[in-house]
Amino acid sequence: MMRFFLLFQLVLVSTSILARDIPEDSVKREYTLSNIFKKDYGHSKATLEFANFAAQETKKDTSWLKIGGALRLNTIYAHYEGKTFPLGTELRNDWTWDTWRINVDSYSDGLQLSFEYRFYPTFNTHFIKYGWIGYRFNPTTNLQVGITQVPFGLLTYASHSWWFTTPYYVGLEDDHQIGFNFTKEFENWRFNIAYFLLSEPRGTNELSFGVPASARYSYDVVPVPGNRNIERRQINLRAAKLLKSGEIGLSFQSHEIYNQQTTHTGRQFAGAIHFENNWGKWNLKTQALYYNFKNVQDDNGTILDFVQMGAYGFGTYDVAAEAAMYTIGVSYDIPVNWGPIRNVQLYSDYTYMQKFGEIRLNGETQRFAPTHMLVPGALVSAGKIYCYFDVAQGVNQPWLTDSFGGNSIGTGRGINYQDPISDTNPIDRNPPWNTRLNINLGYYF
Repeated sequence: MMRFFLLFQLVLVSTSILARDIPEDSVKREYTLSNIFKKDYGHSKATLEFANFAAQETKKDTSWLKIGGALRLNTIYAHYEGKTFPLGTELRNDWTWDTWRINVDSYSDGLQLSFEYRFYPTFNTHFIKYGWIGYRFNPTTNLQVGITQVPFGLLTYASHSWWFTTPYYVGLEDDHQIGFNFTKEFENWRFNIAYFLLSEPRGTNELSFGVPASARYSYDVVPVPGNRNIERRQINLRAAKLLKSGEIGLSFQSHEIYNQQTTHTGRQFAGAIHFENNWGKWNLKTQALYYNFKNVQDDNGTILDFVQMGAYGFGTYDVAAEAAMYTIGVSYDIPVNWGPIRNVQLYSDYTYMQKFGEIRLNGETQRFAPTHMLVPGALVSAGKIYCYFDVAQGVNQPWLTDSFGGNSIGTGRGINYQDPISDTNPIDRNPPWNTRLNINLGYYF
């Protein structure tokens, strides 16, 4: 006990000496427990899931450290392909430990650091979401270097729900890559120029769920047997006109699709126009985008009509080589005073994916089937507890089906949804809407 008391006195004396040694200046130094864990996550997905406080700091003459994270539980009730599932069957209709994550943000005299690492215990998967260092030159100029968000389309998200819009599932919403992102604001404009050498590094996954390269947060083209393609050398340009309560903008993206087996190089091109605005308690997000994978080949030199994408440690799935997407989302905030509950945000997000690919079946040319995704729901905020209630519905959506992935975002499902498309299993032109009630309960600290 006496040793502990002496050690405690020594710590107090050392702290006092260090405090006297710090020169007084205009920098507000707040390395206290209160500041380290002090955060405001707001009451929307844009502020809750994007805990990137270093990027939000515009003052150059300040210093702080923030540490946080989240613990989340998830449960679902699914009605897929016209059938439901008993309670507790294959991760359905049961509570699972969805995610836990750790966030570290630091800022000191313009120097920035931001880091997030995620663990998914149910899938035995973990990986980095982002990790970068940066410099705030002034309130309108910033540079980030490392694993950082790709400046494309609606930022930070095109969605309001726990789910994303369909662009996320083809790598065009909340994508992260290794490189740099330079941001400059000029009068009422915000410009981004970014270059990414490679996609983000893979994490660790349970191999029974999918290939090692799919252990990542963002959906990317990943190598699989017979098709060893990767993304590299990506450039992004984005310009947004800042409005009073929103923005309207244009984005362009291009990168190589490099085959590690043959060294052949194809390309992806993508463009988007977006608009977001707030009217009081209302928020509107809308976007139109187009992408095209040109001259992408498999290991045998065959040009591909769809590429293989993967994330979260799951198996990869087909993604049509050329498509357009149209997204719209609306939300409405209802401030309440129901005990600890302070806000309820109602929302609905919809995406239509128009594919331009074709396939020859039974002597006739058939177009790839479109993908629909609709997610109405609510986000309930109560102190540090946040809960998403989503009713996710979809047609040819790779996560909303009894048979994960497959050809849903490629050709579209066949009459027998579990088998590949063939002359005996043609594209289903009238597939059922699948529905999943998803409840995600999280504690954010």
